[in-house]
Amino acid sequence: MKSTTSAGSKKKMLLIDDETKLLLGLKAVMTREGYEVISAHDGNEGVRLAREHIPDIIICDVMMPAPNGFQLKKILANDMLTAQIPFIFLTARTLEADKIAGLKQGADDYVTKPFNTDELIARVEAIFRRNEIGRQDGLKTQESNLEKVRRNISSNLGHEFRTPLTIILANLDLAIREKFKGRTDDLDWYLETSVNSAQKLSMLVNDLILLNDLDLAKINTMRRPINLDFHFKSPIQEVLARYTQKNLDVQITIEDGTILHAPDLEFSHAVAHLVDNAFKFSPEGARITIHLGKNGIGGCVLTIENEGSFIAPELREKVFERYFQIYQGDDRPYNGLGVGLTIVRAIVEACRGSVKILDSEIGCKVQLIYPPAAVDWPRD
Repeated sequence: MKSTTSAGSKKKMLLIDDETKLLLGLKAVMTREGYEVISAHDGNEGVRLAREHIPDIIICDVMMPAPNGFQLKKILANDMLTAQIPFIFLTARTLEADKIAGLKQGADDYVTKPFNTDELIARVEAIFRRNEIGRQDGLKTQESNLEKVRRNISSNLGHEFRTPLTIILANLDLAIREKFKGRTDDLDWYLETSVNSAQKLSMLVNDLILLNDLDLAKINTMRRPINLDFHFKSPIQEVLARYTQKNLDVQITIEDGTILHAPDLEFSHAVAHLVDNAFKFSPEGARITIHLGKNGIGGCVLTIENEGSFIAPELREKVFERYFQIYQGDDRPYNGLGVGLTIVRAIVEACRGSVKILDSEIGCKVQLIYPPAAVDWPRD
């Protein structure tokens, strides 16, 4: 039976043994079986060839000058490129303890000398079959997980669009009805609520556009002078208007002399996402501190700290992954697509900045840093 990884592609085998006669014979047998065979006469050469060729399987003698088979397996197991290569030990040592020691080293099989070549071939093929079954099972599990993610995204996306649209349409319909009836007391409330929902909808659309730009590596990096009232304070106030019922105590401070150069719309969008998270996950009446500090000319350090939900250290990087949400399912207490922090990090890192979650004694603290930079293009 000829062994291939795919049509027209031979599986690559590395043989390592200091017995020249055995090595040549085994190489000839395995070549006839359809393998592409590479051979090494000692452990050092074996390590080099394993890293250079990344074979599909390694068959290695145990009793060799250092590094011997066990030592070689340990070296390769500590290398990310070679750690997962299937491994068979060949040895004249027949004690059960030796076999157990070999398997404990992470070997997939242990064959004693002298051996029948047909048996060795069968064991090699058995390893490939097991690995292929495991790969197929892994692909099925991966596809199942991806399908679940797709369903969640579709469901969440529909909900995120439908809710603000329903509010806008319902409020405008009520406003028109009330106006025709000559009642205008609640018109301001209807319009204000509609505007808040429209802003939320606009932010969602911008998220989808930015995700597409991110996938196409088209994130804007043009550093321009930032109007702190318009591009910093205003987005905060717009988001805060959606949380008036929570009576949040929001403290905004800007260090004197702060001059920021950044992609203006993208910076505003990042700020909006960060404060939206802070407001969303804070309990009623909580205090949120927002401080924008200097970082040279054109840079900044933005720190947002809120009382409320604590993010465990092991999740502080996970929350930046696309579509990741701490709370899952239809009954999750908070809305959103799980893309806000992904977008924030992409926007900032495109300008060589950083976004991370810091330790906080009261809840959650996020730090955004833009490095100093000159203006790329003067404002019109």
